[in-house]
Amino acid sequence: MVNAPFQPRFLLVCGLSAALVSCGVEEQGGSSGPTRFVSIQPIQVCDDFGLVCADLATFEEATRKIWAQANLDISFLAPNRLNASRFLTIDNQDEFAELSFAGGAGAFGRNPLSTRTSGPISMWFVDNIFPSDEFETLGLGWIDQNGVLINDSILGFNNDAGRLDTVAHEIGHNLGLTHTGFGAGGANNLMTDGGIRNTPSTVGDITPDGARLDRLTSSQIDVARGSGLTRSNPQLSADSIPVAPPAAPPAVGAAPSPDLTPTGDPLAVLPPVTYLALQPEAAFVDPAPPRSIPNGPAMSLVTALLLAGYLGWQPRRQ
Repeated sequence: MVNAPFQPRFLLVCGLSAALVSCGVEEQGGSSGPTRFVSIQPIQVCDDFGLVCADLATFEEATRKIWAQANLDISFLAPNRLNASRFLTIDNQDEFAELSFAGGAGAFGRNPLSTRTSGPISMWFVDNIFPSDEFETLGLGWIDQNGVLINDSILGFNNDAGRLDTVAHEIGHNLGLTHTGFGAGGANNLMTDGGIRNTPSTVGDITPDGARLDRLTSSQIDVARGSGLTRSNPQLSADSIPVAPPAAPPAVGAAPSPDLTPTGDPLAVLPPVTYLALQPEAAFVDPAPPRSIPNGPAMSLVTALLLAGYLGWQPRRQ
């Protein structure tokens, strides 16, 4: 495991969800229109020699159930592997932007069909995100752009059972959802910030069952289904046409989205927490070994200038 200091500047974080009871009435959405499809490209980050790797924690069963309420079919492709020690710990948003946008098709383990605004969604699993921050960052996702980071420490919650909804939450950011917009903010809403969101203890507590947690409003469902990262064709192909025109780059004030928990004992300074359960590893890890992907290519001068311009935008931390 690699550790390095960093100072985050502009990402949305998915954090620990406190077990609070919402006193308000929350709008309940439901599936709208025919099934649309979203593919996820898991990317397991390892050291340069491929010997020390972050754990894959896709929580596929829970993720698929959460997004079924929007009639979105989430599928996970066979994982790629990125052998690059410097990315085992993500120290700042510049490194995340490099993984997400630098290089050509397929760079840094991305699927060759992925673009900034079309799928498959690139999802990197790392050992640590923003290790010197006041809070532990469990996940990061660009808003309305392609790219997710998942901290494999989510496996350590609930007596090493794990957190169920972090992956689904981060996918929501890529699909255009934020912590407070489109009806988010209630304790039982999937996109509410982790500090106040109720989290399911089992898959049986995910809406529409049990405690009916991780709900989406009708407005959230409409936005997510309209994302260019979704498609009408169940088959992943180069000619898949987005349902909406590609989104413009993030405007001033836009950002990716982190989930935070305090450092040290993650539960010590928060209200009582509903712990998460982890489905058996065999349920979400592809039996085929990940394909090895070499370190990302060195950036050309043109790529470096484009990336520098991109990072010049002022994002919004939520």
